[in-house]
Amino acid sequence: MRDQPVPHPYGQRRGTLWHVSINDRQKTMLHARIEDRGKHADYLLAVERARAAGRTPPARYRVRWRDESGTSHSLSLPTPHLAAAVRAKIAHGLAPVTLSSLVDRWSSLPVQSARPGAPRFPNRRPLDLHVLPRLGRRLAITITRTDVERLMADLHAEGRLSAATINSVLAALKRVLEHGVRNRHLPSNPALGIRPLARPA
Repeated sequence: MRDQPVPHPYGQRRGTLWHVSINDRQKTMLHARIEDRGKHADYLLAVERARAAGRTPPARYRVRWRDESGTSHSLSLPTPHLAAAVRAKIAHGLAPVTLSSLVDRWSSLPVQSARPGAPRFPNRRPLDLHVLPRLGRRLAITITRTDVERLMADLHAEGRLSAATINSVLAALKRVLEHGVRNRHLPSNPALGIRPLARPA
């Protein structure tokens, strides 16, 4: 018997948890759930303490799942949209990947070019030097437009790189994130629409 469609956009809600409906016949699908901690006393206390100390409050939503070996995992995310996207991918066997892992996958694919002497693979050097040391361990799906804009601003404020070099970093990062969208690792490209730095006259 097939699972019935789930009316709630995040699955079936039970208290503060959303459960995704899983088809038992599809062995690649895993069980995943979203926990909304917005009313949990320990979470509210952690938020209060973080704000008092001037730190970023902990993420409100937590995705929990077990992999095929039965090992439990959890991931905290700031918005229900991101949590739902992660839950959907996990349920279909697509566990979240770090930005570093996404760069590895992107850079391993041969470049399609008819130009003689063109590189066989994408140039990942700008990312290795300027992005991965800062964001490489982050799960790619958690990276936001604000993160990318802050990265560009930090690189510019440090004064070691030209505008052209910073723009090459942005261009490479956009291509990696677009690769993530095409391969269903990301729901959207957070760097899309960010304008390059103006070059000095």
